[in-house]
Amino acid sequence: MPSISPEIVLGWIEQGIHWLRTEILIPEYLFQTALMLPLLALSWLLSKRLQPYLEDKLRTLWPSNRLFSNFKTSFLNQLLSLHMMLFLLISSLIYQQLKMEALFINLVLILVTVWFLLQLLSSVILDSFWSRAVSIVAWTVAALVILGVFEPMMQILDGIGFDIGQVHISILTLIKAGFLLLIALRFGSWTTAYIDKQLHHVPLLAPASRVLIHKAVSGLIYFVIALVVLNSIGIDFTALAVFGGALGVGIGFGLQKVVSNLISGFILLSDGSVKPGDVVQIGEVYGWISSLKTRYVSVVTRDGIEYLIPNEDLITQQVINWSYSNTRVRLKVPFGVSYKSDPHQVQALVLSAMHALPRVLKTPPPVCLLQGFGDSSVDMELRVWINDPKNGVANLKSEVLFAVWDSLKENGIEIPFPQRDVHIISQPNPKPTESV
Repeated sequence: MPSISPEIVLGWIEQGIHWLRTEILIPEYLFQTALMLPLLALSWLLSKRLQPYLEDKLRTLWPSNRLFSNFKTSFLNQLLSLHMMLFLLISSLIYQQLKMEALFINLVLILVTVWFLLQLLSSVILDSFWSRAVSIVAWTVAALVILGVFEPMMQILDGIGFDIGQVHISILTLIKAGFLLLIALRFGSWTTAYIDKQLHHVPLLAPASRVLIHKAVSGLIYFVIALVVLNSIGIDFTALAVFGGALGVGIGFGLQKVVSNLISGFILLSDGSVKPGDVVQIGEVYGWISSLKTRYVSVVTRDGIEYLIPNEDLITQQVINWSYSNTRVRLKVPFGVSYKSDPHQVQALVLSAMHALPRVLKTPPPVCLLQGFGDSSVDMELRVWINDPKNGVANLKSEVLFAVWDSLKENGIEIPFPQRDVHIISQPNPKPTESV
């Protein structure tokens, strides 16, 4: 492919200017353009006035399924094009009656008609992205063909570029690759979403396994997409070996943590030690896992704060999983009573108070143990079971202590505070020393 010199670029510019002067910027076409401007304004006013009326009528006449709804919406959005087609057709007929040529009006009429038909036909595609993409690309190609500049435009775009080894990358190549990449990514997103939806319908599949399968399939799909796009611009797959070597050097020098988190993420997904919905405590962070990513774990606390914890921390640090094998956990609530109290009565009172707390399980039943005799109090400990740690642990301990306080207060049992007995030992005054 020859290199693009400034002389070639100037030649293209001169050809474009010549084409505009001889094909577009001629008095007859300019007059027809000036005639179409008020027609465009009139079409816009009519479409704004008629759209609410037609929308009410079509709502009662057409079925309410999604296909007809898309077609109706597309039709209402193209009222401007429809009115413009009508006025252009009338203008063309008037020109024919006057024995005058209406080449530019007919050209614009063809372009507007093609746009109108493509918009209606693409409305059968339920996905809005695909519908819009198909209509725009198809109309652009059709317009270039109608204007007779499709082949020259392709040659110009293919001529502007650069060479990388044996591969020539031009603007046309990048446009094709970009369009292919856009379609492939959209298809990949739809495919992964569909697979994830189907995996949720498998009841025997664990959440961690579901996420692992979804991530593995998503990675494979996007890897294939990358290979297809690279192949579309002419890059040989053997070049990936060089890229792999550079990637290995980059990992060795600065990407250890990134790769470590990625590998740790796959380990967490495969061994099932943590999974979405688990209630965990990592250091000072207590909350439930909302999602597992390939690089981090999202933990949401009861304060609404979302912590993004690197996967490596869950592998190398201690993690308390309150719901690993089951969601039932036991809480220990220590308290003390006065030495004047009867420990047997205290035990019966606090156990009776636990029956009023809905989160405290009846089976296994709560127990109250005598722990020891402290300096100022008889030390006791209340142990209760719950099966909903995701609803919070500190708030339940508070409820338990409130219930203990109320029960002991009602029965006149004192909760002591620390006391110390200080004994002062007086020393005899020393005898005065006699002066000599």
